[in-house]
Amino acid sequence: MVKQQKLLLKDKGEFTKFQILLEIMRHQPHIKQKDISEKLGITIQAISKYFKKLNKEGLLESGSERADYRLTPKGITKLQEDIQNIEAYVREIKQDLKIEHAWPAIATQPVKAGEQVSLIMKEGIMYTTPINNTQAQAKGIALTNAQPGEDLGLKDLQGKLYVNQGKILIVKLPSIRKGGSHATDIAKVQTYYNEFKPDRIGVMGAVGRAVLNKIGHKADIEFGISRSAAIAASRGLNVFVLVVGRMVNRMIQEIDQINMKTGGNIIYEVKNAQL
Repeated sequence: MVKQQKLLLKDKGEFTKFQILLEIMRHQPHIKQKDISEKLGITIQAISKYFKKLNKEGLLESGSERADYRLTPKGITKLQEDIQNIEAYVREIKQDLKIEHAWPAIATQPVKAGEQVSLIMKEGIMYTTPINNTQAQAKGIALTNAQPGEDLGLKDLQGKLYVNQGKILIVKLPSIRKGGSHATDIAKVQTYYNEFKPDRIGVMGAVGRAVLNKIGHKADIEFGISRSAAIAASRGLNVFVLVVGRMVNRMIQEIDQINMKTGGNIIYEVKNAQL
């Protein structure tokens, strides 16, 4: 069957024969060669040659009247085999193209492949929990085994995982020419930090790093600040960013562009920390 399948699909002549047999089967006994010619986009002369060949091979028989054609039992068997070959080919292609989407998660308990687990979302990351967890928002099937702390893939997700929208607080700092960290109200920066209670900290430039050192914290994000902060906020994290004055407008523009492209609604606020 595999050999016949390849011949049918690769040999143009064999496939044309299949198409003609199919058209005859659909419209027999009264069918004109001209109709098949127009349907398949082949010249009437070529169709006539195919009819003679099919007749010679015992696949087609002609009646006493003009345009009176019908498939022989052998022709019907041939057509059925060709259809089965094409269906097998389509199934094979579908199988090759079938990509099972795997949702990534972190296990909080031992998980076995095929086991159904409950799911919760924390800081933009999906975590598995025991199936009887009343706080779970969704369920899924584990694709692999996993121990606590390990990653695993999930399929057949049911339910909805809700992610609260995070925010971005941009703290505007004076430039080096205006005094940098020496002209920054450090107490005010600390107050902003305490009130905002950020999940992540971003810093842009030397002044921002110096100010962050003075309040005793380390940066989580130092490069690609606008995009990284926007992604973090979209996953429910609050991001605290220290930016020199002239870079604030640029960051705002980039966040607005991300909102426009993604249809998001990332909320940001700017506060001044200059003395």
